[in-house]
Amino acid sequence: MRIIKILLIFTIFLKLTAPVYGRYNISGFVKDRLTGEVLIGANIFEPGTTNGTSTDNNGYFSLTIFGDNIQASFIGYKSKSIDVFSDTLVTITLESGEMLGEVTVRGEQAKSFNVSSLNRKEMLNIPSIGGKPDVLKSLQLLPGIQSQQEGSSLLNVRGGNPGENLYLIDNIPLIYVNHLGGLFSVFNPDMINNIELYKGGFPAKYGGKLSSIVAITQREGDKSGLKGSLGIGITDFSFTLEGPLLKKKASFIVTGRKTLTEPLFLLTTKLIDSEYDAIYGFHDFNAKFSWHPDEKNSLYINIYQGDDYFTIWDDGKGTGNAEYEIANIWGNWMAAARWNRVISPRLFVDNTFSYTHYRLKNSLTYNDISGFDTIDFRNSYLSSVQDFSLRSDWKYNFLKNWAIDFGAKASAVTFIPNKIFRSTQEQQQKHELINTISTALYFNNEINLFKCVDANISLRMIGYHNDNFNDLSFEPRIMINARLDENHTLNFSYQNVNQFAHLLLTSGSIMNNEVWIPAGENIKPAGSVQYSLGWKGGFWNEGIQAEVNIYYKELNQLSTYKEGYSSLMGDGGWRTKIESGGTGIAKGIELLVRKTKGRFTGFAGYSFSKSTRKYPGINNGEEFLFDYDRPHSFSVNVNYEISEKWSFNASWVYQTGLPYTPVIGRQITPVISNIVTYTEEYIYGKRNSARMKDYHRLDIGFTLNTKTRWGRKAIWNFSVYNVYNRHNPGFYYYGYSKDGFDRYDPENYKPLKQYQTSYFPIIPTISYKVFFETNPDRKTKEKKSIKKIIKNYLNYEYE
Repeated sequence: MRIIKILLIFTIFLKLTAPVYGRYNISGFVKDRLTGEVLIGANIFEPGTTNGTSTDNNGYFSLTIFGDNIQASFIGYKSKSIDVFSDTLVTITLESGEMLGEVTVRGEQAKSFNVSSLNRKEMLNIPSIGGKPDVLKSLQLLPGIQSQQEGSSLLNVRGGNPGENLYLIDNIPLIYVNHLGGLFSVFNPDMINNIELYKGGFPAKYGGKLSSIVAITQREGDKSGLKGSLGIGITDFSFTLEGPLLKKKASFIVTGRKTLTEPLFLLTTKLIDSEYDAIYGFHDFNAKFSWHPDEKNSLYINIYQGDDYFTIWDDGKGTGNAEYEIANIWGNWMAAARWNRVISPRLFVDNTFSYTHYRLKNSLTYNDISGFDTIDFRNSYLSSVQDFSLRSDWKYNFLKNWAIDFGAKASAVTFIPNKIFRSTQEQQQKHELINTISTALYFNNEINLFKCVDANISLRMIGYHNDNFNDLSFEPRIMINARLDENHTLNFSYQNVNQFAHLLLTSGSIMNNEVWIPAGENIKPAGSVQYSLGWKGGFWNEGIQAEVNIYYKELNQLSTYKEGYSSLMGDGGWRTKIESGGTGIAKGIELLVRKTKGRFTGFAGYSFSKSTRKYPGINNGEEFLFDYDRPHSFSVNVNYEISEKWSFNASWVYQTGLPYTPVIGRQITPVISNIVTYTEEYIYGKRNSARMKDYHRLDIGFTLNTKTRWGRKAIWNFSVYNVYNRHNPGFYYYGYSKDGFDRYDPENYKPLKQYQTSYFPIIPTISYKVFFETNPDRKTKEKKSIKKIIKNYLNYEYE
């Protein structure tokens, strides 16, 4: 009863702080006039006031106004005004052409803090290995986001590890997001409309991960006509096909990508006269169907499938009569159906049912008939995760200065951490099939006070069940924005989050070794508390944008491999290999400056940070630097429009070297068998007590927009990775010689030396993409042109 009274008093207060006359509730969508694609982040505001909002990932907005007119604007599009006279639902279509930089926007929009984003143009122009854009590598240029190692797409966000990031495609979780040991990400840029990475201040509808939320919104198919593209680079071939369906009320888009590396791997093993053959490759496939039967309802179907495969085999020619094959395959399946509906100008709902399946499978087949007995066996290992989820998200515009988001999610997740099969065993080891159920309810209040303070106050409640283990968690979150003026805003945010699955990962291998294990009685759910302060400002009519963020994060109940282990393979006692009960601290400051207008654009980012870990059974229980701690990280990205056809892009990155555990000595240890022999063992210092050389690299790229001889649009990209051929350390190793083949010889003493392995030298690349389309208007013009040519020919007269 007391809570009801408090809510009633609070409602009356908000009523009194907001005008109550002439109020209209306007909601709807903002779309591209030609293609029908939703415009995410478009500005909707009431001219002459500070009253405004922006569209969400569905292109949806809801705004209460007190006049009779609203205006919509978006970068690169002509602004549009609409008169309104009552509560209504509208679809606003904007026409491409006029740059927003020439328009003064009076409506104040809420600035997003702790969110890193790149627009599509920035993402497509940033140079990368292979000559094609990579979504996750592009994000690594922004402060607070670092790569695990050179060339890797794995993200470490504010001192977190890669398993603490939630990846969403149209609000659907994807478990495995990399190819080739992290060298490429699975996200095809041709499918992407918008991407946002939350480093803190998570919206209440998101949960289940500690460090970041990577929310990717896919494009809808173009409704103007059937079109597509074909692209080829040094690493892969890709295609896109999209177009309208059902009399332009629906659309589809399909993309695919396949590596060209298989012949290269096989040729390399042949040229070096290897005793075995090897191939590696990957593919991924994306499809999205969108249907808008009317202005209130939308239905979407998403499908994704992607696999990596790495196989080594010997047909017996190199080792006598012995034949073997080592096969590895890993990847995702994802399918989902989503329905959203505008119930009224105040109320919007988005419902999603999804299925995601990740699996890692290794197998060894061996056959040897060279001896007296035939040796024939097969071993296999499987680790997998299946996730069935149902969620419903609601938006309700309660008052002019009070909007409410609420919803629920239920997930049934099945884990197989360690399934082993050995053909030589009559009695196979029984594997665990672990079924978990989690439910979540959330409630978020977006409140505006005195026209200068925006507050998000939310609570997320999670119930988790795993066999005999049950957990009920409450996650309060607060974010407050205080506008100093129309260009400068301060922010404070606090969040409490929990994670109910742990990722065990060993980096540095071409083959995936990501294994997920569920929280339970002995392996507790991980948790994190984060505080952050921030400032954002705009200068010269938002031509220059700057932001500063300071954060402090505590982590608890972390899990990893015990010392001496790097895999769960080998036996069924996988829990004995896991060290749990870990804690961590991450803190830092981030600075980002962007130039957003003109022919010369770009950004510069810097972060200073420190991240530590502490486990009861690691490093004698003492605190140590996190494996991917980099105190200083600086990056610059520059894009210059040379002409209508040519553009230039350059990126330079500097980072402090990664920590490592050094060898500080060696000792001779006797090995007693039939005779006494001696072996040499290294003596290691404290964990991560030394640092590798600093990392830095320059990448450049040129893009040529042209047309083929048939008039089709085409794009050439010429890139150079690591322009000045910096030999950045991948890892260090110790030995008497660089090849590492010398062994301990008591009669011939040699000093122990440290050597470095580097991964990527200077790499020039080239890629090409050609576009095609079937446009009715274009066909009509072509027919008229042909008729004119024939007519002129038939009517030609000699003088």
